[in-house]
Formats: sequence, C-alpha cells, structure tokens
Amino acid sequence: MKTASVASAGLEISWWEQLKAFPALVWVVLFGTFISRLSYFMAWPFLVVFLYRDYGASETYIGAVLAASALVSGLAGTWMGYVSDKWGRKGVMISGGILSALTYAGIGSAHALWQFFVLMLAVGMMRPSLESPAKALLSDQLDSPKARELAQNVRYFLVNAGGAIGPLLGIVFGLNHPQKLFYITGAVYLLYTLILLLAFMFCTLKAHPLANSAQRLNLAQVVGVLRRDHLLGFLLIADILMLVAYSQYESSLPQVVTHSGIAQAGKWVGALVLVNTVTIVVLQFPLLTLLSRYALATRIRIGVALMAIAQPIFIFSGSHLPLGWLVGVFFLSAGESIVFPSMNVLIDTIAPEHLRGTYFGVASLSILGFALGPLLGGWVLEYFGSGLLFSGCFVLVLASLALFGCASRRQRVQ
Repeated sequence: MKTASVASAGLEISWWEQLKAFPALVWVVLFGTFISRLSYFMAWPFLVVFLYRDYGASETYIGAVLAASALVSGLAGTWMGYVSDKWGRKGVMISGGILSALTYAGIGSAHALWQFFVLMLAVGMMRPSLESPAKALLSDQLDSPKARELAQNVRYFLVNAGGAIGPLLGIVFGLNHPQKLFYITGAVYLLYTLILLLAFMFCTLKAHPLANSAQRLNLAQVVGVLRRDHLLGFLLIADILMLVAYSQYESSLPQVVTHSGIAQAGKWVGALVLVNTVTIVVLQFPLLTLLSRYALATRIRIGVALMAIAQPIFIFSGSHLPLGWLVGVFFLSAGESIVFPSMNVLIDTIAPEHLRGTYFGVASLSILGFALGPLLGGWVLEYFGSGLLFSGCFVLVLASLALFGCASRRQRVQ
C-alpha cells in the first residue's frame, strides 16, 4: 500500500510541459470523454422534464428511476474495475462503449415508462464500464504522479466543458422533443468506441501491472485488500453522504423548478446545468492552483463547505426569486470543482499500482449517494416540500464535512 504524502499536489509546475508529454492514448481517452459527455449533457438534463411533461411520471417515480440507475452503476463499477485490473482495460471499454450506444439510442425510441426504467438500469450498468477503466488507464500510461494528477483534472475539466456546451445545444435543437436527442448521444458513444478501438490497435500500451497471470489476485484476495484499507472505507462513507445532498441538484431541483409554476421551466432547468458547468470550467484550475499548497483532504473540506453554503440559498429560492436557484448552484459548483477531481487524485494516490481499476471501481460505490439521494429527495419533496429537503441536505453536508475532517487527520493523508 502506498504511504506517500499527497500534500504537494504538483499543480504548481508547468502544465504545458506535462500536457505535451502525454502519450496518444491518453489524448484519445480525454477527447472521447469530451465528445461523449457533450452529447450526454445535451440530452440528459431534460430527462426529468419530458418524463414529467410527456409521460406524466410522478416525483417518486422519477426519483426511483434515477436511484435504481445509480445503484446499478455503483455495483457494476466495482465489478468493472476489478475485471479491468484482471483482464485489461481494452475489452471492458470497447464492449461498454458499444452497449452504451445501443442503450442511449433505445431511450430515444422508448414510449412507455417501464421501457425508460429498464433502459435507465442499462445506462447505469454500462456507464462505469467506460469511466472506471478510463480513469485507471490514464494513470497506467503516465509514470509521474504529477502528470497523473493533471490528467485526472483535465479529464474532469473536459467533462464539464462538454456540460457547458451540451445544454445550449439541447435548448437550441431539442427543447420541444428532447427525447430524440438521445439518438445523437448513442451515435457519439459509438464514434468514441471506434476511435478507442483504433487507438488500442495502433498505440503502444504500457505493460499492465498484472500482465503476468501469476501475479493476478483472485476476487477473494482483492476483497481482503479492500477490507483492510480503512481509509478507503472512511472516505467512501463521507463521499456517499455528500453525494446524497449533491444529487438533489440533478434530480429534485429540476422538479422544484418545474413545479414552481415559473414560465419556461425547461429553460430554467437548462440554465441550472449551464451555471454548474460554466462555473466548473472557469474556476476549476484557478481554485486548484490557489489551493495546491494544501493537502488533498483539506481541499476537499473547503469544497464541501462551499456545497453547504448552497443549501440555505435553495431553501429561500422559488418562482419569486428564481435567480436564487442559480446562485445556489454557483456555490455548489464551486465546491464540486474542488471536491470531485481531488477525490479522483486521492484515490489514485492511495491505490496500489496493480489495483488501480479496482480502487476506482470501489470508489464508484459512492454513486450509492446518487442512488439514495433521488429516492429520498423525491419522497421528501412530494410529501414535505423543498424546505425540509434542503434543510436535510444541509445537515448531511455538515456530517460529510466532519468525516472528511477526521480523514485529514489520518496518517496517510498529510
């Protein structure tokens, strides 16, 4: 197990020199991440809108669908990470990309609520087959810890750059029929898969730490390693609590806007996503540079504190003060721009080399927060209202902040 300190993040050295040294396969993964997430954000933010408007789905049903998808994603992510460690990244990513393309195209042609439920479960299963191995692949191909940190941050930046552009395209081209935008998402995932396949064929891959079958750990041994890594479990619990609250931005907040009676609710929902992604694109690297002298766990605590500020703002916002929703999302997004990439770097730092995929996969269990969040949020919103919902989120974020504070005092997180 690694015991190296992560106090010095490495963002203070020349990014440009490190970027120029990235191998071709790293750039392919980063480019594919951008185009796939661009198409995803073009369609996904409007899912709640058309399920409610066109199919009459209730708040509880929408929350249950999103929760089930996130739950499947978390469980599948753990398995996909282990499989990619044991047998390699290529097969997992290629098969996952093809099936993702088919699944998103299926959402575009679905016409019954049960079909959306099944397809959303499939989306949850396929998403980690690309994302967990991709994060591990970036680290596999880069020897320097500073280069690996930069790659993870660039990846997250591109996810949000796609998110900044995607909703605009969705508003312009598909607001009247947003469901059809999922055809484009499926086509882009297929394109990414084809580019990735060519890259695997023509690019030189660095030897995987478990290339020798004699070195491979079986599943029971891997579970043993994870069970003994108390820091990973500690961070996972804190992350889950934080994501229960954060998930309300994607599931419950659009419903609050839609039910508020405000004119052109769909455009306000798109504006929420736009503020989120633009804030991250603009602030991510300046904030990380500003905080680079702090330990990763300290950075994460600062980000979580910003997320906590957002919750009271949401409580007092509404159709009478719609800009409050955007201000709250700004603080939430500023915190996200620190927390999410820092968590990826922290997982890469504590993971043994031969179990990077598994650790990223286990870390994806934090998506259980996304599973529980929409389900609880939909229920609380339907029966108790948005005030109690965001008050509860404030408490959860404070609890997460306390847990991350405890983690920062552990010996391995200096």
